[in-house]
Amino acid sequence: MATGLTAFLKKNLLWILLFGTLIGLNEALIGSLSFPYRSVELSAITIALLFFARLKIPQIGTSTLVICIAILFKLNNFGFHSCTANVLLCGPTALLMLGLSFELFASLLIKKSEIKYLNYSLACGLTALFAFSLFGLMSTYIIGSWHPDRLVEYIFIKGSMTAIASIIICIIGIVTTNILKNRNFARLNPYLISSILGIMVVALWLFGSLTKF
Repeated sequence: MATGLTAFLKKNLLWILLFGTLIGLNEALIGSLSFPYRSVELSAITIALLFFARLKIPQIGTSTLVICIAILFKLNNFGFHSCTANVLLCGPTALLMLGLSFELFASLLIKKSEIKYLNYSLACGLTALFAFSLFGLMSTYIIGSWHPDRLVEYIFIKGSMTAIASIIICIIGIVTTNILKNRNFARLNPYLISSILGIMVVALWLFGSLTKF
């Protein structure tokens, strides 16, 4: 078991770190802005990145590891001294719900070596609706900070918009990836790829540490 985990991490750690870091950066950058339906754009990009990570590493548990890295990146960007109860409940909890929801539906619907657009769409769409429902119910009936009218809007309007947006991004990404593969853009030296990934991860973490959004 330990040997299998070690081999898995040795092969995929840099990709897990990269996807988790990109999700954390997305949450830090877009999450710091204020504009209508921000949660839709924010969550759609997060779901899409979780989806691409799962396509790259078709292994159960990948999405959970990626979202944990994203949460660490976001907390690091906030600065641990400023992690109040509200910060922990609103930001990282929403991220965790997205990650675990995608883990569930991806494990049920996305199989290795199968390209089924319906399954991909269902995994992304159901993730959005389920995670938005969980977060909305928590905010309304556990924390008590939302009115039921806001809950309905959050689930049925923002949740549906996020589901549609994430599906569109993922389908476009698959088509683009297939085109690049056919043109041999993927045939790069593995050591070069690892070096690029490592540099990107370190640079983004430095950026997230030194810049507070």
